Amino acid sequence: MTKINRLEWDSDFFNLEVGDFILKNSLIPDCSDFDLIYVKSEKVNDLEINGYEKTYTETKIIFKKILKTKNQAINSVYDISVVNYSIEELRQLAYESGKYSRFRLDQKIDPKKFFELYDLWVLNSLNKKFADNLYVYLEDNNTVGFVTYKINNDFATIGLIAVNPNYQGRGIGGKLLKFVENKLIENNIKILLIPTQFQNEEACFFYKKHGYQIHETTIINHYWKI
Repeated sequence: MTKINRLEWDSDFFNLEVGDFILKNSLIPDCSDFDLIYVKSEKVNDLEINGYEKTYTETKIIFKKILKTKNQAINSVYDISVVNYSIEELRQLAYESGKYSRFRLDQKIDPKKFFELYDLWVLNSLNKKFADNLYVYLEDNNTVGFVTYKINNDFATIGLIAVNPNYQGRGIGGKLLKFVENKLIENNIKILLIPTQFQNEEACFFYKKHGYQIHETTIINHYWKI
């Protein structure tokens, strides 16, 4: 029988009992111990859980690219460890990165928790708990773009990537992405994965433009106890 997996980090962060399960059939596990449940499935469904209301649905997409040859050298991208940076600029970029996040768009979640979540993401990327490295794009001594990634065995995953809205449309995002690709190839990592949301049409177009293909699609529904 399907069981709910208690999510320790989420539960501690939201000060709620949070769990998730993968919907494989119509059987619904006992949910009574949880305040918030993430139900994941491969297809759109009309699942109803007694005593809970569905508040948000997200289609998560993971893009994938096989890295073959290095790109040309990229200028203006630097390792965070060798530059003076503003933590506030990094935070604002993180918020931009997460503007389509389910943690921002689910109206049952306190907006303050979204900002707190992405503040923590930045700090844990800087201290390398969530990321192996963080690279920034500098223009006029301002941090106008950044990207993080983490290597897992023989592949890597982008964590955060964003460009200041005032500087978008100038190829900065592509330069950040190509810089990471070059670093991974140098370390003999040939697969790069990038998660985003189907609702983020701009990001989906951007990744396809740079040679990424859809690798995995997951429907995530939020159910809150009434």
